[in-house]
Amino acid sequence: MQNIKLIALDLDGTALTPNNTVSDATVDAVRRAREAGVHVVISTGRICGEARDFAVQMKADDLMVTAGGASISRVSTGRCMMRMSMPWEPAVRAAAAVERIGLMVMVYVGETLLITPYDEMEFAKYRSNEGYLAVKQVVPSIAEFIAEGHVSVDKIFARSKDPVTLQMVRDQIRQIPGVRVMSSAEDNIEVVTPAADKGTALGMLCRELGTDLSHAAAIGDSENDLEMLRAVELPIAMGNANDAVKAICKRHTLTNAEDGVAAAIDRILAENG
Repeated sequence: MQNIKLIALDLDGTALTPNNTVSDATVDAVRRAREAGVHVVISTGRICGEARDFAVQMKADDLMVTAGGASISRVSTGRCMMRMSMPWEPAVRAAAAVERIGLMVMVYVGETLLITPYDEMEFAKYRSNEGYLAVKQVVPSIAEFIAEGHVSVDKIFARSKDPVTLQMVRDQIRQIPGVRVMSSAEDNIEVVTPAADKGTALGMLCRELGTDLSHAAAIGDSENDLEMLRAVELPIAMGNANDAVKAICKRHTLTNAEDGVAAAIDRILAENG
């Protein structure tokens, strides 16, 4: 019999509905898991301030993997307790690449989101939770701000509806030593240090909680979940996950429109021995 002591939940496309909300079924499943002594933690590409709002709604554990594995944060404080930032010069080059081509860009610096006035208007159309509003800082040019202030950058998030443009930027950034590029959806790219991924960060988080990855399950749907899913004992793919995620997972669940996270948690609890 398996003995899962921790369940890690991605947010977008996984624990959140297609409308970016937390369903009652997910809240109830998280409650049942924690009452059974199983840790339930958020593991997301979002910055800690945004992730905190959803963790509070779900009543998840205090520790979270945030910024795609570049940081570990606390729900109780809304602050990072660990950061794995990019080297300064590669971060400047990557930020300049996405800014030059005109993508919508957000840069994660600890608990702060750097955005330009243009990006503020565009991201406001879909990122409206209190965590986002509280942590954003508007600057004229992100690349110049990083360069002039020698700012330590955890993650660069860029979005475009044009797949050709995204692929072009992705190819450019791949040529920059000292960074790694991935995505959490078809319309974005995420840039982090090669040392940062959700699997590595989740292993650190497990140790903080007195457990390990051999007693962990994870649920995800996209490219930035792959290392986390490979790292845990029980990787679970959402019904809406991409093919690469489904290929490496031991188990599949329903989509995020069908409360797939709740169904997966309930099955784990039923099988825990």
